[in-house]
Amino acid sequence: MRFGFCLLSAFALAGCASQPAIAPHGVVSNNPCIDSVLAEIALPGQVTAVSVYSHDPDSASAPLAWARQLPAIGISAEELLLARPKIVLTGNLASGGTNALLARAGIKSVALGVAPTVADDMQQIRTIAALLDRRDAGEALISDIQDSLPNTPSSGPSVSAIIWQNGGFVAGKGTLQDELLARHGFRNASAQYGLSSWGILPLETLMRNPPQVIFMPTQPRGSDARETSARQKLLAHLGDRTRIVDFPDRLLFCGGPTIIKVSAIIKKTRASFAKDKP
Repeated sequence: MRFGFCLLSAFALAGCASQPAIAPHGVVSNNPCIDSVLAEIALPGQVTAVSVYSHDPDSASAPLAWARQLPAIGISAEELLLARPKIVLTGNLASGGTNALLARAGIKSVALGVAPTVADDMQQIRTIAALLDRRDAGEALISDIQDSLPNTPSSGPSVSAIIWQNGGFVAGKGTLQDELLARHGFRNASAQYGLSSWGILPLETLMRNPPQVIFMPTQPRGSDARETSARQKLLAHLGDRTRIVDFPDRLLFCGGPTIIKVSAIIKKTRASFAKDKP
């Protein structure tokens, strides 16, 4: 039955039949952002399945070596019910019907979306840690995140920047990424293009009025390789006016430990502007 369902599930990985069976009565996550937190705070054996996206290096936020030790699971109600978990941790886009089915089966589900602020993200970590009875581990992760952020605002004038992903997707005002830019002394340029919290910014518009820094993927991979290469060739014409800084797509949507990685990239970039001062 398990093998047949793997073939039918749109979210199952190739070779799903050969992956180990999901141990019952554990914590199951079908969200790669939640997986990254679990990788940091969960004890061995507490997590019995992770998101299929956490098995893919292009979309994983959790360490691949950790995620690939665990079976992968999708988002359908049938697959989640077959896993017989104690708790399902999922994103805020989870189907209401799926949650209702899980509730009728006596399975607790907790939905956690992308936090819009660092403070909200820390509260989500505490929620996950409490569910796993790993509060101390959760606080340790929060401490690491706090240490990755500046204690005081960066001195000097702000530097205009934008986080611009494949497909032209941009993180604007009121997002976690916007707060991280501001904390490190950058001004999110999304507003000057008429974008709100999330939006699409065409390449032509960006070329006409570029910011000082564009955080974007620079390593062509997978299905986005052609788009990434074409964008880089065009943006090269901006010359010294704009710096292009590598920012993989997988860093855009998650908080938790991803904040530490994002902060390191933004901090290093901002420091390079300080060095350039006459």
